[in-house]
Amino acid sequence: MAAFAIAAILYLVLKRRGTVGPIAWASILAIVLLGLVPILASVYVDRTAIYRVRVTVLDPQQSPVDDAKVWSSVGGEGKRVAGGWQFDIPAAAKPVDGKLTVYAAVPSAFLTGRCELQLTHDRNPSLVVRLARDSSGTIRGIVIDSVSNEAIVGARVSVVGYESEAVVTQAGGNFQLPAHAAKGQQVRLHWERKGYVADSTDHPAGDFPATLTLHRK
Repeated sequence: MAAFAIAAILYLVLKRRGTVGPIAWASILAIVLLGLVPILASVYVDRTAIYRVRVTVLDPQQSPVDDAKVWSSVGGEGKRVAGGWQFDIPAAAKPVDGKLTVYAAVPSAFLTGRCELQLTHDRNPSLVVRLARDSSGTIRGIVIDSVSNEAIVGARVSVVGYESEAVVTQAGGNFQLPAHAAKGQQVRLHWERKGYVADSTDHPAGDFPATLTLHRK
């Protein structure tokens, strides 16, 4: 900015004297270019810089996890490095709002986690993703009569341990309720209706509709 101010002052002084000739213009232009160099250099560095984001994943006991799947909101999986993972993100690919979200999961243990980071001037930031049990799954299905195979209205269905969230089947015999488990994780279902023998079974949460059968007493 100082270079631009000097160029402006020089122009005004020379104009007042009526001596703004080719040499003066060349001098003014040289001063302006001198001021532009650090600005252009800074823009170039910002555009070509790389964020090296280090990620550590911890399990519910706060112990480091080595077998997690780790990925980010800018795409791609993190590469393994000593002590965790790393994402190399070109500054040009930085989101408009500067926010980066890193996700981690251990599907075999039904653990998931995420952490958000604001990308700023620090090119080597680090973050910690803490895993927790995934309980976001739901379970759905239908209750039918064992003899007629017709849908049963009024059957009460619940996930064992969460009986207070039981639902009652309406027309069509369908039901849906929180599984309190991850997709694919087995949960214990219980269903009953007056005039029938109550029953229970294990069924996976998620996109696996359950067909529950009731036998008349």
